[in-house]
Order: sequence, then C-alpha cells, then structure tokens
Amino acid sequence: MPQVFTVRAAVLVRVPSGEKEDTAREQWERCGLLFSLVDDSGQADGTAVYRVEVRLQGSRLGALSEAERRVMSALAGRVTAQIGDATLLEPEEARTTVSTWHVYRTTERAPGWASRLWVHVGGADLHRRVRLEGPGTREEALAALRLRPDLGGVVFDEDRHDVRPGIASAHALRPRDPAPWHTRALGLPGMGVGAGVLLFAWVLGGLGVWWQLALAPLLPLSAWWVGSWIADRERHPRMIVWLCGFALVGGASICGFTIRVISPALGSVGVLRPAGVLLVGLLVLRGCVYALRQSWFSRNAAALLPIAVVPLAWVLPWMGRLVQGVYLTVCLGVPLSAANVDPLWMYLAGLKLAALCIAAALCGLAALGWSRHFYWITGSKSYCVVIVSTFTALMTAVVMMVGLSSANTAAERTAMQAAAGEDLSSFFGISARRVCVRPLDKANTAAQPGPLPADHPVVMFNVTGDETWLWDPQRAKGTTNLAERALRVRTDQITTRPAAHGALTCPPL
Repeated sequence: MPQVFTVRAAVLVRVPSGEKEDTAREQWERCGLLFSLVDDSGQADGTAVYRVEVRLQGSRLGALSEAERRVMSALAGRVTAQIGDATLLEPEEARTTVSTWHVYRTTERAPGWASRLWVHVGGADLHRRVRLEGPGTREEALAALRLRPDLGGVVFDEDRHDVRPGIASAHALRPRDPAPWHTRALGLPGMGVGAGVLLFAWVLGGLGVWWQLALAPLLPLSAWWVGSWIADRERHPRMIVWLCGFALVGGASICGFTIRVISPALGSVGVLRPAGVLLVGLLVLRGCVYALRQSWFSRNAAALLPIAVVPLAWVLPWMGRLVQGVYLTVCLGVPLSAANVDPLWMYLAGLKLAALCIAAALCGLAALGWSRHFYWITGSKSYCVVIVSTFTALMTAVVMMVGLSSANTAAERTAMQAAAGEDLSSFFGISARRVCVRPLDKANTAAQPGPLPADHPVVMFNVTGDETWLWDPQRAKGTTNLAERALRVRTDQITTRPAAHGALTCPPL
C-alpha cells in the first residue's frame, strides 16, 4: 500500500567516496529514501554530495529535524556522513480535481424561487451525472452528455433535461489557490467552530426570552460565512450556500440548546464542564486519528476489532458486580447476594465503568498520536512509551475511582432519603423500600446485630434465601460509617408492611 505523506524535505548529505558511498546508497534504498548524486567531481577531500528526499506524515513543525534524523539513522552508523543543508519542499503539483454535474428534469412552468430551490437541492435530479476534470462549466457538461446521450439507462434529452453543479467548496475545485484555515470544514478549525456554536447555543438556552431574541440572529448570520466552506459562492446560489452553512451551524446549535433544556432533569453541569469535555474530546479524537492512520492497527483492524470486543462479555459483568458491590456491600454493609438484581442492570453498570476506562485508554492513544504527529516518539520512542503508559495507567485509576464514587454518592442519597421518609431511588437494578418490621415471636426473634427495630421504618432489599437484610437509618447515630447500620434476621421470624410516605415512626405492635 503506498504511503501518503504530507511533508517533503530535502537533505544534502556529504559522504565519503568509494566503498562507503555504495554502503550509504544501499542503506538509503533499503529504508525507502529517494536520493540523487549532486556533486561527484572528485573533491580533494574525497567526498560526494547527495540530495536525499524524505517524505513525512505529520506536522511541518519539527519536520526538518525529523528528516535529518531519518537520513542519519538509515545509515545505521556504518557510514560517517555530514549534513550540509536541509529544507522543506513545496508540493510538486496540485492534485487533479473532478467536478460533478447532476442531470435534472426541467419544467415548462415559469421558474419561481421555490422551484429553483427544489432543483438546486436535488429534488428534480435524475439517476444520471457526469464528471469533468477541473471545475468544469455547464457547457462542458452538456457537451459531454451529447457525446453519449444513451448509456442504457436515463437518456439525456436537451429539451427536457439540464445539468446543475454538485456541492463543492472553492478550494476543492481550485486547489492551486491558497487554502486559508477556515476552508478546512472537516478539520480542527471546523470542529472548533462547531464546538463554539454548540456552547453558544447552550448558553443561549439559559438566558431570558429577550436575550434569546437579540442573540439568536447571530446563528443564521454565521451560517452564511460557514456555508462558503462547503459550497462555492461563484457556482451556487446564495440560498444553497446559506443552507449548507445552516446545516452545520443549525445542527450544532440545536444540540447545545437541547442539552441546556434537558439539563435540569440531568442535574446541574455548570459551564466549564461541557466546555472542557468538548475541547478535550476534540484533542483526543484528532490524536487518535494521528495514532491510527497508516499504522499496523489500521491495516489489521478487520481482524483485531472482533478480538478486542470478545473480552467485554467477561469484563462488563465483572465491572457491573464491582460497582453494585461497592454500593451495597462496601457502603451499606449488605451482601450483594442478598439483592435480587436483573443481569441486564449488571451489564449496564459495567458499561458505564468500562466506558470511562475506554475513554482513559483513548486519552493515552491520543497522546501517542500527538507524539507521532510532532515526531517526538521517533526521536525517543522508549521515553515516550514509558511516559504515555504511566499517564494512561494513572488516568485509568482516576476514572475507576470516579466511576466507583458514584456508588458512594448513591449510598449517601439512599441514607438521606431513608432518614427523611422519602421513597428510595434504585441504583442499577438494586431497589429497596421502607418497611415496618414486626416480629412473629418477640422472645425468639434474633437480629444480628440487635436489637430489631420495630418502632421506626427500616430499609429492606429484595428478599433472597432464608435471611432478610435490613438497613436501619437510625442505628448508630453520630457515625459516618453507613455499613454499621445493616442487620440481618431470619425471614420466617418477621412480617413486614410498607411504611407510609413521610412516616418516621411505625404503629405500635
């Protein structure tokens, strides 16, 4: 598979003539470097000057140093060479562009703005199109269709058909023109603008109606500027350019506004958290692309992805039981076996923790990608691998603690709800209810640790087996250890009935 490169560099290298020169040529050829002899006039010092071309895929920053390093490392210490000059090369020629022209059905009615818009969005298109080298013109597209009006499918008829240009940006049609940063709609600038629009709409959703009416027009105005990234203003009507921009701006703004509207149901997330998540997510996404493109993993992804997914069948249940065990056993002191939990909830609990761990792993992969993009990993591979591995391990430990802290938060919420007489929230399938307990034989009923609370409601989880585990919100007042409030009693020695909402006492026996 041919290697795609983004940067070319030329390095002038002075090597000893004779046998050492042949060795240098063999080493460069073995490493895939292009070289040509510049000066072999038999200088007094007995050296020859070669021009070695190095092709890199990465940033222009640091490309010269990386090119010099590759030229020297290719010699493997077998030849004593000296670098004389190095420079970055401009692209040899612009890539060949192809424009697409779609055939559509004309109408006999006077064309209004609605019918013209319908045509330009492809509503009247037929199943035929022609491609031309370069930007092309309408006349060239019609001439190409006249040469072969019938290909066995849609027959082109000039009286009933016409052509329209396909959506393409100005730089895509004229790549020889300088490409400003804002024309890269699918690159980091475009992603950054999309993130900025999302945050703007998120803030806009929390403002008053008058502020929303005053600031909302900024979104359709920005769509006119963003639309030129996607559609060339010289080839497409203004409405099409605006609609292309509004597809990007409108989609991002709707997402941001919707998130703000539903945020009260999800809890307060503040302003810095979504902004930080978006910015970090963009950097991680781009870093992962740098790490995986033209790599061993990308060449073998079809075989590796199924192997990577198979362990999740064992990892997810383990992580799910870990989260549920921290909530029930570690925080509340009740064995996990005492709760009857649907296995589906166990997988969902593990999925949340696994997603956090995968996010930490992607951060480490992105760090490798950025190191690869700026050539840090090629100069000191062992150092970068050790640093990134340590960083990934720390990130994984942090996200594990963050994921398990949700279980502690849920346990504290359950304790507060039980103490206030409120209905208890479930946690990944572990449901509980407030009940009043009555012993069948008070003298022969034993609770460990006793005594059995009968004057106030207690928390009871799903009954499994011969023992019932209870959690007393009023036991051991003054302690912060919630696990000390758990007790167990034989199921056949007690009866229970639901406690009334808000009731803090039970009726007398």
